[in-house]
Formats: sequence, C-alpha cells, structure tokens
Amino acid sequence: MTEYLYLLPVRGNQSNEMEQIELSYWVRFKRGDQEALGIIFQTYFNEMYYYGMKIIPMPDLVKDVIQEMFVHLWERRKQIGEVTKVKPYLLVTLRNELIHRTKNNRFSEMDKALKTEAFTLGTEDFIIGEENSKELNKRLVDSLNQLSERQREVIMLRFFHNLGFDELAEMLDMNVQSVRNLLFRALEKIRKDLKDTGFHSADNIEIILFNLFQKKLSLSEYKTAEFPPLSRKKQK
Repeated sequence: MTEYLYLLPVRGNQSNEMEQIELSYWVRFKRGDQEALGIIFQTYFNEMYYYGMKIIPMPDLVKDVIQEMFVHLWERRKQIGEVTKVKPYLLVTLRNELIHRTKNNRFSEMDKALKTEAFTLGTEDFIIGEENSKELNKRLVDSLNQLSERQREVIMLRFFHNLGFDELAEMLDMNVQSVRNLLFRALEKIRKDLKDTGFHSADNIEIILFNLFQKKLSLSEYKTAEFPPLSRKKQK
C-alpha cells in the first residue's frame, strides 16, 4: 500500500524526524525509485499549488508547471545537487519556474492575472469559525494586505508552510537575522492594526496566524492531482 507523509505543523523533535523521513524518500527518488517521487508529489502538491496560486492565480498553469517540474526532476535526478530541505527546494523551484513563465508571457489571460499583487490574501485563506470571528478575520486580511509583498510572503511561508528561520533564509536568499527582522516588523504592524481587539504582543499574533492558516491542505479540490507520467514518448 502506498504511504503518504501528508505533513501537519510539527515542532521540535517531531520536525527533525519528519525531515529525516522526507529526505529518505528523496534519496530513494535519486536512486531511481519512481514511487518515492510519487509520494513526495502527493505529499507536497497541495502546498505547492497554494504557493503557486499566490504568485500567479492561474489554476491550470500552476498545476501544469508543478507536473512538469516533477518530470524534470525525474529526468535530471542524477544532476541535482545536494538537497537538505525538500519542501523549501520544491517551493523555490516552483517560484523560479513561474517567474520565468511570467517573463515569457504568451497568454493573454496572464496579463489580467498579473494585475493581482503576489501573495495577496483573502478571508478564504483562513478557517472561519464562530460568527464573531469573521470581522476579526476581515481586519486581519486588511492588515496583511497593507504589508509589502516580501512581508506577506514571509508570513505565508512561516505560518502556512510552517518553515523554520533557516529554511526561510534559504528560500528568500537572506540571512537568518534579516528574516527575523522582516517577520518582526510585519507582526508589529499587524499587532498595531489589531491592538483594540486584544492582541497586545507579537507572540499573540503568531499564535493566531498559526491557527488560522491551517485550512487549504485538507480541501478535496486539491486531491485530484495525478502524478504525471515520467517516461516521455520519443517523437518519430
């Protein structure tokens, strides 16, 4: 029976253990195990799709790019250098490919999609529980969207994708202290915007963001992705 990682937010020793598990699948894939690559695909497709849609909101394009990525990974598995963190590597690869596509824009619909600023958030990105939390979510979204694009990205990577500071630094091509400063300034801005609602510290904001961002991965909409065929037919 095929097994899947389907990661949930984890901390401490659990996080280290999960990293070892995902790296073991990565090693198997590098040695030629297609099933291991399929497990990685199924585990991270949801997160990659969500991240990609925040860069360029074109569902078919994002899905196609993700599938093509995995075909390329398979074809180039012997040339890929050392990878110590699988999820950040996949997200960076996806971002680079999507940015490349936008620079070589051949789709009229992409012009419209690109008018939406990257990493813009909406209330649909959060779990909405009680009725009285809807107004708080709306105000939180308004505050988040007043941040810079870079600040919104670090918020999303930290609280939705659950990346640590070393992973954030690698993804954003910054040193760890610069990432901490970027995140702290963003959280302080949100705290000030929501101060009258009872969030008096950045720590409170971190807790609420970790809780609110846990939604998209369980949606059935994203479970329809099929692992792409890895053997391409040679053209005659």
